[in-house]
Amino acid sequence: MGDSRREDRFFNRERETMDWERRKGDLNTRFLKTFRHACENSTAYRDIFTSSGIGVSDIRSIDDIEKLPILRISDLVDRQKRDMPFGGFETADFEEIRRIYINPGLIWQPGERDYHDTTWAEALCGVGFKEGDRIINTFNYHMWPLAFMLDESLRIIGATVIPTGVGNTLMQVKIMQTLRVTGFIGTPSFIMTLIQRAEAMGLDLKKDLCLETALVGAEMLPESLRSRIEDKLEMTVRQVYGTVFLGCIGYECRHMTGLHVPDDMLVEVVDPHTGKQVESGATGEVVATNFNTYYPMIRMGTGDLSMMSLESCPCGRTGPVLKRILGRVDQATKVKGTFVHPWQADEVISRYPEVFKYQVVVTREDHKDVMTFVVELREEISKPDIIRARIERDIKELLTIKGTVQIVPPGTIPDLHKKIEDRRTWE
Repeated sequence: MGDSRREDRFFNRERETMDWERRKGDLNTRFLKTFRHACENSTAYRDIFTSSGIGVSDIRSIDDIEKLPILRISDLVDRQKRDMPFGGFETADFEEIRRIYINPGLIWQPGERDYHDTTWAEALCGVGFKEGDRIINTFNYHMWPLAFMLDESLRIIGATVIPTGVGNTLMQVKIMQTLRVTGFIGTPSFIMTLIQRAEAMGLDLKKDLCLETALVGAEMLPESLRSRIEDKLEMTVRQVYGTVFLGCIGYECRHMTGLHVPDDMLVEVVDPHTGKQVESGATGEVVATNFNTYYPMIRMGTGDLSMMSLESCPCGRTGPVLKRILGRVDQATKVKGTFVHPWQADEVISRYPEVFKYQVVVTREDHKDVMTFVVELREEISKPDIIRARIERDIKELLTIKGTVQIVPPGTIPDLHKKIEDRRTWE
């Protein structure tokens, strides 16, 4: 929906459509520069590489990258506890740091004085944003870095940003209406919340709002939810994938062939057990390397499962493409002989705006697997048995296995919970 108003857009058309072998050569140069810079200026990387028996001379090209260990978020946390605040991964002096971000779990992150990362800017252009757009940024500006990164990237592409953050849906709808906002950035669930608020206010979504394009992330985007949003607003909804430590790892263009890897990012798909790259089209863990001169992340494991493709896209981009995120290394669970991934559970629940929070709990009774969707509702409803039966029907249809639904009081499911909790014991 809405694509007819938007042509293929690029942040740097020449680089993004360059012959892949030439782009790979440039990636090689940037990778070696980042690796050597980290070896010289980061106490953490010197320790990690020395402990792994790796010297600077051992890494001569991008083809040697598999020799390096995979960096985990647990490594950042452990080293920050010993070497506050950044764990020794920083390669800049303190006076060069503009901001200090605080991620969940008190994980500290430096923000450079002059923002140079172009991965998010490329994504913004790729999904359809352009110079002069008025874009509402609903990601949280409080402590966390993502909203600021996107804010800086919108400045880079010449768009106007309205920094709202989350909450106060009534005001946000009025802002979109009054300022004739053309773009939305945030989670897919929050734009759906704004849609529901606008409908409750009696607005005609297609006449009273001017939204053309949405970039959504931080949550899975089921196709059913994408279609619902696009149909209600006659707009284009495209998703972005990344982390605050690495930057943007992939984004959709208007053709939706997959998640394009930005020009300024090196991405691998590896066997999570060996760290070796898998063949194109095979499933593995997404591992990425950025070229941040202040806080480089080298071979950082995301814990996300995907597959890589080098197939051409009608948009003309020549870089690799991730064929959607399939789930988590640590949460995909086999139930009754069938793998259940978090994104599949999201697909079921996305059909029910009444659901505020959910968790899939897997147990075992009488030597049989039992899968229960534990659900908190946004508000009390008069006939909970009806919604319970509907969700159980959709579980069977979409996951091809039977599951039960348990509706629990608000606050029962803890924050930062695992989406799939496997409580089975094997004796």
